[in-house]
Amino acid sequence: MEPASLLVVAIIVISLIIAALRRFELTPLLVLGNLAIFFVTLFVNKWEVFGDLAFQPADLENGTGLYTLFTSMFIHYNFAHVIGNMLFLFFLGTPLESRIGKRRFALVYFSAGIVGSLFAAAYYFALGLNLDVYMLGASGAISGAVGTLLALYPRDEIPMFVGPIFLPRVPVWLAALSWFLLSVLLVFLTSSNVSWQAHLGGFMAGLAIGMLIGQGVEVERKREEAPRDYSRLEAMATTPQLRNALEHIRDERQKDVRKVWLEYFAEHATCPTCGGKMKYRNDRFLCQCGNEVEIWH
Repeated sequence: MEPASLLVVAIIVISLIIAALRRFELTPLLVLGNLAIFFVTLFVNKWEVFGDLAFQPADLENGTGLYTLFTSMFIHYNFAHVIGNMLFLFFLGTPLESRIGKRRFALVYFSAGIVGSLFAAAYYFALGLNLDVYMLGASGAISGAVGTLLALYPRDEIPMFVGPIFLPRVPVWLAALSWFLLSVLLVFLTSSNVSWQAHLGGFMAGLAIGMLIGQGVEVERKREEAPRDYSRLEAMATTPQLRNALEHIRDERQKDVRKVWLEYFAEHATCPTCGGKMKYRNDRFLCQCGNEVEIWH
């Protein structure tokens, strides 16, 4: 593997490690990682990077380089390609991740990206097309986000580009339907270098995943809206620092900031049953002894 390709892999790994830290969202790190990788390809022979990290349908036939199904999502051909994808990723991924959570968003994004590439490869196999063509970019993964938005929040409004025109508020169902129909038409009516087959495959994968996770997302939404009873923490607020943290928890209106205070409280509190250390997870304070303190009704 070329040194530039190893640097690209390092950027991918670092971006995902940072995203794995609970206080960092995945979407902005994907955007920054993709832009950083494109910046690297400006100063090297990008075709060598494509040869190492871009997916080719022939990889399935040869059984080699299957990791490119993943790495190809981070590689882009030119400035218009990466900027267009990153704008869509930012505008669509941010609201979706905030609603379904980082883990589910990662499942949608990466699964749709892989399925999109496989769908496009199947199209090439079926028509006997050139299997050595490079397939790269985040379009299939982003299409998955569109599909999941349609499955879960069809009546919400999202920003959308129609060519050079930016529309700040478009119903999800209309945006998704337009995206789907355009993908289908371009598959059969054009010979563009853009892999609309990957868009279509990613969209269908995202739609299917959205249907599968819909019930769990709805349960979590209802739990988020349920009232909290922070008086249940009073027995653990045994120090001035913990009592101060409890006041911040009660008064804080920002969800993310309140979560930080809850995590702080858990780190410094002790279990009222055994005196052991507590952990905060999903509005529960947990101890190894099995004691749980829930803070919602």
